[in-house]
Amino acid sequence: MLEALERLAPAVLRHLIAYGELLCDETGDALRQSRRRVVGYGVAVGAGALGIALGCLWAIAASWDGPNRLAVVGSLCATFIGIALVGAIYARAGIPSGRTPPFERLRAEWRADLRELARLDPSFSALPSQAPASAARSVRGN
Repeated sequence: MLEALERLAPAVLRHLIAYGELLCDETGDALRQSRRRVVGYGVAVGAGALGIALGCLWAIAASWDGPNRLAVVGSLCATFIGIALVGAIYARAGIPSGRTPPFERLRAEWRADLRELARLDPSFSALPSQAPASAARSVRGN
């Protein structure tokens, strides 16, 4: 076992350093992809909320003295419940097709390294081929 550790230690250290670099690259890519969307959606949501609030205020004020004021308030309520449902369905839609999920390259490298370790030392073939994050989740029981 000690001989195998002497042979594998330099390779494991090189791979750990490479994992760190790959993790930094993947994190940077994920942040760059999402930063523009977050800012754009934030501006759109803020302006949209203000526009909707002012539109609702206008509709209620316009119907205040009329017989349809409760119908206006009820229809506004139903409209926003519908919008909330559509938003919840949209949020649960997941990753669009054609886009790779974050940290997919790291997952692929992890699997390739496990195969390489198993080739170098047969005792490593018993290791599960999970990615580091999923292995940590299974250890924590999540």
